[in-house]
Amino acid sequence: MSKKVKLLIGLILIVALGYFGYNYIMTGGARDIQTEKSEFTTSATDVFSEFSDNSETATVKYINKTVEISGKVTNVGENVITLDEKVSCQLKVAEKVAIGSQVNIKGRVTGYDDLLEELKLDQCLIVK
Repeated sequence: MSKKVKLLIGLILIVALGYFGYNYIMTGGARDIQTEKSEFTTSATDVFSEFSDNSETATVKYINKTVEISGKVTNVGENVITLDEKVSCQLKVAEKVAIGSQVNIKGRVTGYDDLLEELKLDQCLIVK
């Protein structure tokens, strides 16, 4: 094989590994949050207080962990529920929820947005 072909194959492999690595990190791998045991059970206001007091420590504690958070629904989007105006939960499956109702949400913590002052969760489901 010529140098150009080897270089092209190497470049394709690097791009493919980068793509799959990025997707694995961003989606947390093939996890099933519904069957996982929650590492933390807390309220939306308590977990938000931890992040607003010391986001670095709270990030280490919660990031990429399965949590169960309770709170009052303050906003409902197509696949997003906001609890106590502080915790944004991206639902895995769209569900109808009334604004003002108390719910328990189970999901994976993906991070804290300093600018919007909002904790973000994905792969969420409503615990019944």
